[in-house]
Amino acid sequence: MNDQKANPIRIGWESVKANRKPMFVVWAAVIALAVAYWRIPGFAGVFEPVRLWQERNGAMAAFATQLFFCGVLPALFLATVSEIKTNHYVVKCLLQMLWSGTWGIVYYWFYALQARMFGRGHDLATLLLKTSFDEFVWTPIVICPITQVFYLWMGSDFSVARMAQTARDGYIRRVVLPNILTNWAVWIPTVAAVYAFPLALQIPIMGLVACFWSLVCMQLGRRAHASR
Repeated sequence: MNDQKANPIRIGWESVKANRKPMFVVWAAVIALAVAYWRIPGFAGVFEPVRLWQERNGAMAAFATQLFFCGVLPALFLATVSEIKTNHYVVKCLLQMLWSGTWGIVYYWFYALQARMFGRGHDLATLLLKTSFDEFVWTPIVICPITQVFYLWMGSDFSVARMAQTARDGYIRRVVLPNILTNWAVWIPTVAAVYAFPLALQIPIMGLVACFWSLVCMQLGRRAHASR
């Protein structure tokens, strides 16, 4: 094995670089939206239909939102951007849609849990608590290990044998750790902005960022397999 290629920071960094342009756009957009929502008079009204729809439909709205942002939109990216084209396009897109919608429901309950734990305020202390719990407890313990297995499986073109062979040697170092490092690079600058929105808008805003993150995860699965 080439140790340089298998370096976890290198794997994570290469995945971020492959999507650096949309990453910067998403960072700027979510921060600008949060500032505009609270600072520009009348701007919050633009989001009112979305907020009401989410409140009325709960988990099913979260499912539909994440299916669209993290399933349909990435499918369009995969179809049009040559650098991230993939084998088994249709099957992977369908699985991505179902996977994303399911996680939308999970996050619907997770955000509600955080609201009960830390309150619904938008002050700096509350944002720091929610961001820290999200990024340094929830993400490394729950999100990264589970999602990386899924994306490694897709990156191995659904071959369990290839996935197992890829994961067998240095799984934490080559797969899980790059996922965590890349997650922090993408989400720490933006997740606080997501939590700055009212609870009913956090799922839709998170979907915008998660659209980009799903592309990074696909890159991680492919690069982890290629690093062998």
